[in-house]
Amino acid sequence: MNSFSINRFWQVLCWLINVNRVRLLGFTAGIMFSTFLIQLLMFVFGSYETIVPYLYSCVRFGSFFIPFSIPVTVSLAFTSFTGIGSKQQRGTWLMIPATNLEKFLSLIVYVTVICCLCAIVGYILGDSLRMGGLWIGAQLSADPAMRASQVAEELYFDHADGTYYLWSSTVPWMLREMMPHAFTVWNSSFYSGLFQWAFLIVHVLTVIWIHSFFTLGSTLLRKYTFVITGLVWIAIVLLFMASLYHFNASVFGNVTTPDGTIVTRTVDTLAYVLMVALPLLSCFNYWASFHIFKGFQLITNNWTNYDILKR
Repeated sequence: MNSFSINRFWQVLCWLINVNRVRLLGFTAGIMFSTFLIQLLMFVFGSYETIVPYLYSCVRFGSFFIPFSIPVTVSLAFTSFTGIGSKQQRGTWLMIPATNLEKFLSLIVYVTVICCLCAIVGYILGDSLRMGGLWIGAQLSADPAMRASQVAEELYFDHADGTYYLWSSTVPWMLREMMPHAFTVWNSSFYSGLFQWAFLIVHVLTVIWIHSFFTLGSTLLRKYTFVITGLVWIAIVLLFMASLYHFNASVFGNVTTPDGTIVTRTVDTLAYVLMVALPLLSCFNYWASFHIFKGFQLITNNWTNYDILKR
């Protein structure tokens, strides 16, 4: 089997979902209870007289927690998290009648798309538990503040009248918060058309590079994949920021008036450099990850899946 088959790819993906259905349920339940408990703690230790700020805190948690779960799951793609971590599991995986590319892509789709969907479902369920718990508490409480409403100046949750309660859903706003910021300012006169496109392209390419970087880390390492890959990624980001500060460079600039008021945003040369460099780095990461994946064996190094001394 040398050619790529959509049918075989789909069968391998379905096999992964079926084998790991208990893990997926546990992952979803973990996200659900974590969301519920954290939102409940925000309510208990916060000031519920200010309803919209409380809901906003819940939204900020969700809009960070869901994207954060993606590099976590991607970094665990080739471990026991997907049922191919042990020697016996890897032997079963290697004997699946599919090409290496079909297996590799099925794993990437599983940890990126399927697990992300489970995280979103878990957040929705956790938010629903919070809504139900606070609604029941408001009906049983004698405190009028529990049943109070607040009219926000902005329709954060797309409510028709802008009225919010403690049990209002945060899901629509969270999904909107997770959208690229370039979409939310698309019609703003503050940003030029060139800046909007450049801002969107650079951010999308950055997300792809981060995904490819954690994919490479998960393929190369066998232990502490997320911790080690995450630390290396943080070091690269800090080095990049330090370089910007040292050379007084920037990706995007500002056009200001003499009094310092920002008139519009500009696209600096470094943005175009990133538009070229990030796709090249991402392609290399995916290529190196797939190259390591093709060499998977039953017995490998305790720390890595790629033994340089034997190559």
